[in-house]
Amino acid sequence: MNRLIPFVFISAMFFGLNEGCKQNIVKIVNQLYSNRSNLLIDCSDNKGKLISYLLSFNASEFNISFRDYKWPEETRWSCTISHGDNYNYYYDLQVYHANFPRCGQLRMWIAKDDGIWFTRRYENPPGFVLPWKTRA
Repeated sequence: MNRLIPFVFISAMFFGLNEGCKQNIVKIVNQLYSNRSNLLIDCSDNKGKLISYLLSFNASEFNISFRDYKWPEETRWSCTISHGDNYNYYYDLQVYHANFPRCGQLRMWIAKDDGIWFTRRYENPPGFVLPWKTRA
């Protein structure tokens, strides 16, 4: 009996605290200055949810807000972003991945002329991560 009360308390904390968890956010930003083109965004999660969006130059960023799936399921979001004539420049990204529930995560992807930039924190400047691919 002495161990039952702490076990129940710890179990309740583990399963109950996730309810007050802040949503995770994936942000995609269009900073394509040279041709001021639109950014086509097609995203899906590993449960089949699909989102498509056309983000114009200098518009507010595109946001996906969500909560991670309960353990043991993993949470994955993948997006294809493309721009240019016939959306010739593109990249397929895994924009978010978690093996266990997390709270308040940020993933910011920025489309620029030279490629794709990324940061996980508002206070850190984004860094270059990927060049654009071209469709043949």
